[in-house]
This record gives sequence, structure tokens and C-alpha cells, in this order.
Amino acid sequence: MAVPSPQAGFTLIEMIIAIVILGLLGAAAGYGLQNGALAFVNTADSVHTLGKLRVASERLVREIREIRRDPVTPGVYDITTMNATTLAFTKLDATGVTLNSAPPQVTLAYSAPAGTHTLTDDVASLTFAYYQADGLTPATGSNDVAFIEFELVLTQNGNAYPQRARVALRNQS
Repeated sequence: MAVPSPQAGFTLIEMIIAIVILGLLGAAAGYGLQNGALAFVNTADSVHTLGKLRVASERLVREIREIRRDPVTPGVYDITTMNATTLAFTKLDATGVTLNSAPPQVTLAYSAPAGTHTLTDDVASLTFAYYQADGLTPATGSNDVAFIEFELVLTQNGNAYPQRARVALRNQS
């Protein structure tokens, strides 16, 4: 007669312990993956916002550099509005341009072809400052302005992304 051998296998307690350990490892891995995905999304949003900020800033600089001298009054730039939130001027090709800050957008309007376009969105603020040739003294009008400085601030997910640029006006007529 053969002697019965003990059965090979796992006990119920061993299986429960293994399942609990695997569950804890799975929860930790899921938490790490979730945080990694969230960090990726936040970084992608930041990169997208910084791209919009760069494009808008470069466009503002290009437009401001095209301000022409007034053909009637020598030594004066052809600027019709210059305040903290709006800059209106005539470009070298005689096109009227208006840059206007109306958060959450910055608009760019042309006289020909007529139309107003959104330059960027997610805008917290856009402010213009005007300086004389020494770069320190605020300009009082289009007859003594030599530099135009702007600060554009975009926001995304509660983060502010500022960009400041100072543009020297060209001495073209």
C-alpha cells in the first residue's frame, strides 16, 4: 500500500498575501503613471503657451519696427494712439495698424485689407511704454518717442508667462 504524499500547492493564506502584495504594487505603479501623465500634460500646456507667447511677441516687434515717420511733419512718427493698452500707427507701406489689449485677447487690426484679427489669447495683460532717445525718460508724444516697450503676459493653468521687449524705432521716412 502506498503512503499518501502531501499535496503540492499554495495555501489560502499564501495566495491572499500574494494578491495583497500585487495589489499594493499595482496601486503604487498606477499612482506613478498618473502623476507622470499629469506632468506630461502640464508641460505640454506650458510649451504650447510659451510658443504662443513667442509668436505674439515676435509679431508685435515686427509690426512696431514698421512705424513710419510722418510724411508731413519731419521728425515725428506717424502714431495716432499711444497709451498703455493701445498702439495705433501707420506702417511704411501706408497701412494703418492698431494693436489693442483686451484680455483675454490681443487684437491686431489693419486698415487695408480691413480686418481685425486675434493675435493671441490667454492674455493676462499687455502694456505699452514709450521712451525718448535716452531710453529712460518717458515720451510725451509721437514727436519724441524713440523706443516702444511692451510687456505681454499669458496665463495657463494658473501660471503666468511674461515677455518684455523694447523696440527701437527706425529712422526711415
